[in-house]
Amino acid sequence: MLAAGSLQPTAAEAAPLWPVPQPYRATSEPVEQLDGIPAGSEYVALGDSYSAGYGLDDPTGLPVTACGQSAQDYPHRIAARFGLALHDVTCGGATSSDITTGHQFKGVPPQIEALSDTTRLVTLTIGGNDADIFGTAASCLALSAKGPVFSGRDAPSCRSTLVQDGEDQLGAKIQSRVALGIAGTLAAIRQAAPNARIVFLGYPAIFPDAAHTPAKGCFRSALDIGTLTGAFPANSYPFTNTDVRYLHGVQQELNDVAKSAAAAAGVRYVDVFASTQARSACATKRPYVSGVTLDSANGLRRIDLEPGALHPNTRGVAYLTRRVESAVRSLAG
Repeated sequence: MLAAGSLQPTAAEAAPLWPVPQPYRATSEPVEQLDGIPAGSEYVALGDSYSAGYGLDDPTGLPVTACGQSAQDYPHRIAARFGLALHDVTCGGATSSDITTGHQFKGVPPQIEALSDTTRLVTLTIGGNDADIFGTAASCLALSAKGPVFSGRDAPSCRSTLVQDGEDQLGAKIQSRVALGIAGTLAAIRQAAPNARIVFLGYPAIFPDAAHTPAKGCFRSALDIGTLTGAFPANSYPFTNTDVRYLHGVQQELNDVAKSAAAAAGVRYVDVFASTQARSACATKRPYVSGVTLDSANGLRRIDLEPGALHPNTRGVAYLTRRVESAVRSLAG
């Protein structure tokens, strides 16, 4: 369960040491053979909740239960497609430092320790938690399309508190902390897995551009009459019109920084931001990203977000998988 204003797990648990071998899921489709990465090759999946399939069914319990990793995540699907030996060490809430040097949970080594000179494929999605971008987005839930936001006393929008005197706090973090974190992570992966192809998957659109925002805005309230009994609307989108525009810009900046870092490191970047604008969490038809559903398991004393809020749903993960598959084929087919 997630605390209000947070998209990431917080509990700490003991964990096994890397690597954690996992068989790929059974599939009726034949394994696709790659010349550069033969079936049975070692594949290590790194990254945060957008890699881990947070909110999907079939939890693996790995590296620890609190990571929210699912056997339906894109790494498991990639391993099944190409017949690879998967070490999936993705974990919700991971930052760049959790990949390279940090111990995210008690007993959990840095993700990079799963890599070696026998690793043939590495995938990752990372960067959003370095500046707490998605946690910040979760704190921007609003009462109406014009505000106020829940987390700010009388604040009409998150932008009104995050942009002061023309300086964007999130933007500044992206250009400094996030950029440095991603660059350092990619360099460390290169060193730890010198024989691996590396695929860096970006984040899908959560907040759409103007062309894919309805004329009346995206706002769908997270509260209704059922709230009095603890029942909340499913897949709501409780963001002000101002914050949809602002947070779209934040996502664009994050995507640009990640793409530049990948290019500098000579890593294949899979940009899914532009191609998912019509399928953001704002979309009411076949979105790739889940909206917000509140939960009051604590009897309205504390309002939490249901797992998977503002994360890729099953449809979205299938799309991300196709994009990563295409990148892997081009690198090793």
